[in-house]
Amino acid sequence: MKHFSPLENIKCITKVEKIDLKKSISPHFSSEFKKKIIGQLKTVEVYKIVYRVKKLSIVGYIVLPKVGDDLPCLLHLRGGSGDFGMITPKGIIGNMLPYAAEGYAVITTQYPGVDGGDGADSFGGEDDLLCIKKLRDILKALPSVDEKVLGVKGHSRGGLMGYMLLREVRWVKAAMCSAAPTDQVDRTGDRAGWKDHQKRMWGGDRAGALKRSPIRWVDELPRKVPLLIMQGSADWRVLPRHSFAMVDELQKRSHPHRFIFFEGADHQISEYRQEYHRQTIDWFNRWLKNKEPLPNMKPHGK
Repeated sequence: MKHFSPLENIKCITKVEKIDLKKSISPHFSSEFKKKIIGQLKTVEVYKIVYRVKKLSIVGYIVLPKVGDDLPCLLHLRGGSGDFGMITPKGIIGNMLPYAAEGYAVITTQYPGVDGGDGADSFGGEDDLLCIKKLRDILKALPSVDEKVLGVKGHSRGGLMGYMLLREVRWVKAAMCSAAPTDQVDRTGDRAGWKDHQKRMWGGDRAGALKRSPIRWVDELPRKVPLLIMQGSADWRVLPRHSFAMVDELQKRSHPHRFIFFEGADHQISEYRQEYHRQTIDWFNRWLKNKEPLPNMKPHGK
């Protein structure tokens, strides 16, 4: 267990537990896919951690390659709210393992009050963001990791948290925000009960809505962070208009970005899940591993 002692010695971590994910492999997977996952699991170590954020105990997970030094990093930001969408062993296999198998140190957090943690999830409140920011401190304390080469990926509410993180910090090098709600002020067409859900989570006032609406503060996103945005055309949970609006504003500002619109795909983009992961891995490889220069976003050519 290469990483157990380094994790145990990090000051903010109060508990470390190694996890065996083989028993969480779905019996419905094809034999070929099961074989692939088992092969990937042999290359990584998976840990559940409990760490301190102010006076709160928060639960997180980290998947680390067994070999390699100066590992590039990814923050995986989960979707949902409260227990809905919480990180599970199957979720780690589906959303973190593919990236760790590519040589990334991948870390995530539950939100406050989830999985035995303290506090309460407020869908983008101060404590939620502090839990995410603390993940970088944990990575920084690991000897085999290079926290200066760090990307963030989030889906749905996790994509919103990604935008909110980019607004506040300048240590993210690249980002992927897919199927993310970008406007809590204009709720046109939002699914039934969404307004009431937001009231329960953080009150629903205008100030809180603006804070959780990246489309309202696109100019505060760091221009040197390339953004990958993906969206399913048949998504009823987060309407495509949220991604369309963000892409339109990024284009106006010549902000480096790529937009992939999956025809007929649901909220999870489940119909194209392997392509979804491949596109995301390729995106982070460009900016984190290969350190490509940013593209020229100004009109040019013959």
